[in-house]
Amino acid sequence: MNRIIEKGTYFIIIITLLACNTNKVIINDTEVNTYPNPKYKKSRKAYSGTLNKTEYDELIKKLEVELKTTFPTNKSILINYNQKAPNCIGVRFSEKEKKQIANNRIRISSRMSSNYNAIDFFVYTEDSYNKEIYEQMNEFITDSGFFYDTVFTEHQNCSGFFIIKTNGEFYKHYGEDYYSEVKAFFEKK
Repeated sequence: MNRIIEKGTYFIIIITLLACNTNKVIINDTEVNTYPNPKYKKSRKAYSGTLNKTEYDELIKKLEVELKTTFPTNKSILINYNQKAPNCIGVRFSEKEKKQIANNRIRISSRMSSNYNAIDFFVYTEDSYNKEIYEQMNEFITDSGFFYDTVFTEHQNCSGFFIIKTNGEFYKHYGEDYYSEVKAFFEKK
């Protein structure tokens, strides 16, 4: 009887270890957490505040240089960002699904920008997981390192966004599937 219990215990331990291991994928020697478990939730962070007029003007000038554009003075700016990081739900999907997700992000971001008087951009790092997909899409811009070093300075989640309103209010969020946070920030009075 003890032998049966012992074998059963080993079996349960092995199954548990295998189940826990399926939350991770190895990509280019990097272990990536691909499920919304406690480790992933810990990587989701948000920051908000308000820049004064001088800080706002300086930031806008830097963003215009990096994004090679001039912003209308009456529009908010939404920057969608992708980087290589140890937490990334999207890497577990097929190539077809990843392309569909990228197209959906563009569509949703465009709609929200239209609804909330903003302009949107998509920026990705050179080592981003879906680089091959982003390179084929005109909406995506390769980060020179400015956004990685200056704006998105935490590197635990592969996705995020930054919004700056014309009054200097900003919101930065790390995590995937974030459009409810975008909407809430734009609607905040």
